[in-house]
Amino acid sequence: MATKQRLGEILVQKGLVTPSEIDQALRLQVGGNRRVGYLLIQMGFITGDQLLEALSDQLDVPIIAIKDQFSPASKKILPRYLCRKYSVMPLSLEKNKVLNLAMINPLDDQAIADVEAFSGMAVKPVLARETDISSSINKFVPFSVKDIFNPQVYGRAAKAVSVIALLLLLAIGYFMQQNIQTEKFGTVSTVGNSTIFKNHDLMVGVEESGKVSLLGHGAYSKGYYSVSFNSIESMDAFVERKKKDFSEKQSDWLDWVVNQNTPRQS
Repeated sequence: MATKQRLGEILVQKGLVTPSEIDQALRLQVGGNRRVGYLLIQMGFITGDQLLEALSDQLDVPIIAIKDQFSPASKKILPRYLCRKYSVMPLSLEKNKVLNLAMINPLDDQAIADVEAFSGMAVKPVLARETDISSSINKFVPFSVKDIFNPQVYGRAAKAVSVIALLLLLAIGYFMQQNIQTEKFGTVSTVGNSTIFKNHDLMVGVEESGKVSLLGHGAYSKGYYSVSFNSIESMDAFVERKKKDFSEKQSDWLDWVVNQNTPRQS
């Protein structure tokens, strides 16, 4: 019985590569599970069609045209994402759950194992050109829910959703913090040469010259304040004398305003 030729020998006989180029690919193959044909394509020594023709000679399997062997009964056996992942195309079913599968590389054990695990059928590989497989997937294999919720798409979608959720949490946290800050300290704005503090029905205006105005309503006072002071310290003394007119929140806020405008001792 004649010994089957190696793929590299066939490629050399066809004049597509040199023995030296085969040796380069074999050295790269050491320590990995990449096939020589794949490496030769990646290294630019041969094309996908040239590899397919060499595989046809090596395996004694003809290169088929998918439209001539495709059976509509097989179009829903595999989802598009799996067909595209491995460049395979389901062709037809035989007895005893055998699936004729068009492949660009019938020696791709991983592709065969995954297709068999998904379909629950035994795979019988046949050869087809990559362009034929790609166009046939688009033409014959319907898009399904499985193509949306597949590990590849779902993994990317889950990452995107996680990022969006994180950004939303950060945004919510920021706005909550802003609301807490506003509730505690009110608003601070600049009008001309004055800084205006507003909170708890009170407004304090502090001019660059040091003059201060207090307007608003104390929680326990009968009327409204409209008082001017020559300094923030003077306002602080006034508030201390009228402390019973203000609520605890108002008093705490006025103390905060005073501290914002009192020079710190070094």
